Amino acid sequence: MGKKSGLSKKVDKLEKKTEDLRKKAEKKAGNLQDLAEDRIEELTGEKKKKRKGKLAVVFGAIAAAALVLKKKRDQELDEALWEEPRSV
Repeated sequence: MGKKSGLSKKVDKLEKKTEDLRKKAEKKAGNLQDLAEDRIEELTGEKKKKRKGKLAVVFGAIAAAALVLKKKRDQELDEALWEEPRSV
């Protein structure tokens, strides 16, 4: 039992260190991502927000087209159901 308790303490300590390292890595990754985005903006002269706006318009158009096609398909299925003869 004493060893298990000691091992448990060691595992807890390692888990805490791992969590601390993970948090540091996430923070550093966020900083590096911000630096990279700033550098991209410098080189291209284009803001990222403009790209997001363009993507939003494209995805919106795709969603609208999908909605229209779905409604058309539903209508065709409804019409097909009315045309089929029913067995009594």
